[in-house]
Amino acid sequence: MAWGKVKNIMILLLLLVNAFLLVLVGMRQGESHRYQDAALTQAIGVLEQNGIQVEAQSLGSAQGLYPQLMERDLVRERALAAALLGEEVEPENQGGGLYRYLGSRGQVSIRAGGELSAQLNPDASWHTQDPQAQAAALLEDMGVEARQIDAQLDRGTGMVRFFQLWQGQPLFSCQVVFTYEQGRLTGLEGTLLAANSGQGTEQGQTITLPTALLRFLDAVVRGGEVCSQITAMQPGYLTAQSFSGSVSLAPAWRIGSDTADYYLDAVTGEVTRVR
Repeated sequence: MAWGKVKNIMILLLLLVNAFLLVLVGMRQGESHRYQDAALTQAIGVLEQNGIQVEAQSLGSAQGLYPQLMERDLVRERALAAALLGEEVEPENQGGGLYRYLGSRGQVSIRAGGELSAQLNPDASWHTQDPQAQAAALLEDMGVEARQIDAQLDRGTGMVRFFQLWQGQPLFSCQVVFTYEQGRLTGLEGTLLAANSGQGTEQGQTITLPTALLRFLDAVVRGGEVCSQITAMQPGYLTAQSFSGSVSLAPAWRIGSDTADYYLDAVTGEVTRVR
């Protein structure tokens, strides 16, 4: 048999083997999805048997989230302060992990864990007809991905609140409030991480959504909590500062109910009330 024919047969056999493997992988993935859907349905049924109503479409999966360790980035922090104050500013080390950035339009103080406080001078550039749009634009200029979660304004006086996002997911512990008086931004307060891109840790895999629901039910029963409905279950991260100054990101769910909100650690399954 000519070598060319043998070669063509070998190529055909390889293609057939690859096609078979793809079909096999697809079947296994399909079985996995069916198993996960069945497990979720069963978990929801258990909660409903215990008097807690759940809508499956309100539940978000924490799949793909993993613990991360963040290191403080003074270069990004300085850029954040400069974007807010509208000019390059030199940091002043106040000790204890506190840096102050002083400019002609005001001052910004930032601690190691991201706690931020800014007092802005009475400058015409801080006036706006749309506080919500101005606050969102300032965060974008500061290089902070964020989502507005609240606004309480009356004739330009009040506040606008944002969650910081990390890789598209909310950092539940990182919120910032912009304060306005008669259409003028006077300051902001909260926590924003100006950190590096983060390093994965080996602290464990996230639990599945059905397991998380059963952990929540167990915590409600053992703690004597009153809950008859889960209104939302949003994945994201909780932050915690270490003694070294680094900040850890722990995958978690924020669970909304008809009586209170809770955090559920997506690695340990621990449930705590939102304060």
